[in-house]
Amino acid sequence: MVVSGRVAALLKISASVFALCAVVFIAAGFYIFYLSTTLPDFEEGPLMFEAAQTSMVYASDGSLIAQWHAGEDRTIVPMSAIAKTLQDAVVVTQDPGFFEHRGFDLDVILASAGIGGGRVDGAGSTITQQMVKMMFPDEERTLIRKVQETLLAHELSTRVEKERLLEGYLNTVYFGHGAYGIEAAAGRFFGVRASELTLHQSAMLAALIDSPGARSPINQPEVALRERNEVLEIMEQQGLISEVVRSEVASLDLGLAARKDAPDVAPYFVEHVKQMLIEELGSDPVFTGGLRVYTTLRPDLQREAEKAAARFLGRVGDPEYAIVAIESKTGEIVTMVGGRDFATNQFNLASQGRRQPGSAFKTFVLAEAIERGVRPDQVFDATPYTVRVTDGIWTVNNYENESTAPRVTLQAATDWSVNAVYARLIMNMGAESVVDMARRAGITSPLDANPAIALGGMEIGVSPLEMTSAYGTFANGGYRVAPVAITRVTDSEGNVVWEPTRVSERTIEERVARQVSAMLVGTVESGTGAAARIPGLSVAGKTGTTQSYRDAWFVGFTGNIVTGVWVGHREGQVDMTNVRGIQVSGGSFPTQIWGAFMTRTQALLRQSAPPPPAPQAPASETATPTPAESFVEVTICPESARIAGPTCPSPEKIYLDARVVPQAVCNLH
Repeated sequence: MVVSGRVAALLKISASVFALCAVVFIAAGFYIFYLSTTLPDFEEGPLMFEAAQTSMVYASDGSLIAQWHAGEDRTIVPMSAIAKTLQDAVVVTQDPGFFEHRGFDLDVILASAGIGGGRVDGAGSTITQQMVKMMFPDEERTLIRKVQETLLAHELSTRVEKERLLEGYLNTVYFGHGAYGIEAAAGRFFGVRASELTLHQSAMLAALIDSPGARSPINQPEVALRERNEVLEIMEQQGLISEVVRSEVASLDLGLAARKDAPDVAPYFVEHVKQMLIEELGSDPVFTGGLRVYTTLRPDLQREAEKAAARFLGRVGDPEYAIVAIESKTGEIVTMVGGRDFATNQFNLASQGRRQPGSAFKTFVLAEAIERGVRPDQVFDATPYTVRVTDGIWTVNNYENESTAPRVTLQAATDWSVNAVYARLIMNMGAESVVDMARRAGITSPLDANPAIALGGMEIGVSPLEMTSAYGTFANGGYRVAPVAITRVTDSEGNVVWEPTRVSERTIEERVARQVSAMLVGTVESGTGAAARIPGLSVAGKTGTTQSYRDAWFVGFTGNIVTGVWVGHREGQVDMTNVRGIQVSGGSFPTQIWGAFMTRTQALLRQSAPPPPAPQAPASETATPTPAESFVEVTICPESARIAGPTCPSPEKIYLDARVVPQAVCNLH
């Protein structure tokens, strides 16, 4: 009876244990099912989860000019773009049984959980378990957490192919110094792509995974070298490499690439592009979306612009400068210099700086006058001018040319920037009409319809970018094309996510645009823009100088490139009456910088592919184009506005529409 009682007791205990185990297994089953519902969809795409990727910015020649990332520098690549030596080195050191087990190794787990003398610190995790940790980060390292990771790792391993798991792991794991994923690490430490990694480089990177900081080849080269060689020994032991190969590779130096955080090319332009994209797409896609941003920048022209500016204003204490160059037919910004030193001041003087344009704004007055039928040879009173305006008395003197004759032609007034003539013009036409012309050309800053605008006097000012773009409308025969810095933006797989809308719109009559352009040639050939002359080329442009020489400009074009140069002090309202012994007018440093830059630019453009075709007029366009050949060079006497005779004291060569060339010869001299 006693024995049978014991048997009964044992049976009850066994039944209880069995029931408890059944409950545990059922509960575990439900828990595993629950955990499986929390896993992401692995059916498509190379990623195990949505990881932040570095965005790349390219110049027009395909060269990389910048990389943007928010803390994590990462570029996702497929397994086919990862060197086999790196794959082998990582698997053999992190998880030798990766291709055989179902996501976890029970013996290692028990040891790491403290059973049998192990510890609960994450050691011994398989690659799949490490992926789970990165997908569901949690600082708490407990036995329950370890069980959860194991169950998730098993579920992940049953649903995802091993190669895709390894691909996701290699694109996700941290290698130190801000490099997340193998592509970023290969570039950061060795300056190569992940597909180009050699055996010794692969072993070095594999060694970093367990302790990126302590084994950093940059900060701890001796430790890194020792750890790399240990990885090589493990690879030899596992039969992946021979003893001879291991010995040869172990003798190599680390061979790190020079430190190169981000290419220092056109930093103001790159920042301009970044801010544009943030406005269009938001900050998250820009910094974490792995975008490929293709820009209009030409690095060769950018270098020439920087050289030209440094040549004339490279001394300590010299004024600042801004340079913008645009292809007039496409609106593409090929060069942007926003200041001398981006590292010390990121404010972009080229796109954000708004300054008084001085006489460079007279071009819009000139265009309005030509549109109304005023002829280049029409004579105007050039004496100082005083007139009552809305807010008082406006007195205009000819600051840039005090020796102006009492009466001059419109061409001469343009060549020598005669203020009194342009003041009389705007008072006759109305400031509102000039504002409208400036808007049609491409000026976007707020403009007050004040007569002083004829001489560049305004409350807010204009930027070099918009002034350059507006002059481009004249260079483009009256078609306005908004400036663009980006040609297209794609995701990491090449799908277009954004591209600018390009519109070529006729806003100014062709006859007006061509006449203005021809007259601006006279400014360079015979007037204040003489320093911009380029032998063998027709250059059109206009200088600008503000009161007390606080801002100085030259904006002009030749061929398909229009360039604006501004010189002044970054803080504004600082006189430039003694810079290297001269007063800084538009005809000095700005024009000299323009001439030096554009001379080199034209030489480089002749060596490159031809520019895109000119924008075509809309089908509804009925105006008959005025051929460029209809403009002829004429030598006139500015005092009589007639053809200059042999005794005229100050003859001037100007370009006129053949239909309005004066026939009479000067009878004053």
